[in-house]
Amino acid sequence: MIRLARPSDLACLADIERSAAARFRGTAVAWAADGDPLPLDELAVAQAACLLWVAQPDAEVRGFALAEPMGGDLFLTEMSVALPWQGQGIGRALLRAVLAHARAAGRYGAVLLTTDRDLPWNAPFYRRLGFVELTPPFPPLLQARLQAESDAGFDAARRCAMTYRLPHG
Repeated sequence: MIRLARPSDLACLADIERSAAARFRGTAVAWAADGDPLPLDELAVAQAACLLWVAQPDAEVRGFALAEPMGGDLFLTEMSVALPWQGQGIGRALLRAVLAHARAAGRYGAVLLTTDRDLPWNAPFYRRLGFVELTPPFPPLLQARLQAESDAGFDAARRCAMTYRLPHG
C-alpha cells in the first residue's frame, strides 16, 4: 500500500494536498485550507531523491509523505491524506514508511516535524506514534523552519516542533 513515488504520481499530489487541507476549515487555522500546494518541482526533487512516498491502497493514490534532510536529521515536510480517506490508517502507514527509511539509512539521528500543537490530527496524532515535543532552543535549521511558518501566517503560539529519536547502532 505504501511505496516510493514515481514521476507519474506527481500530478495528483496537489489534489490530495488540497483535499487534506479542507479539514482545517472551521478551525483556528482555517486560512490554511486555501493555501497553495507544494510546487511540482519540489515534489520532483524529493521523488528523485527517494524521499517521497505515496499510499495507494487501490487504483488511486490516496496520500503522500515528503521528507528532506535537515542537518543530521530527516524532516517530515508534508504528510497529506485525501479527506475521504482520513482516519483509515493511511497517515500512520505513511509515517511508518518514513521512519523505516530513516532507520535504514543509518545517517539520521531523528525524524523531525513541525505541526499544530492542538488539532487532534496534528501533534496529538504524532504523539501517539512516539513523537515528543521539543523545547527551545531549537537547532538553527529547525528554528528557521518555524520562523518561515510564522512568516507564512501560522500562529507561533500554536506551532510545535516534534522529534522521533532513532536508535544509534
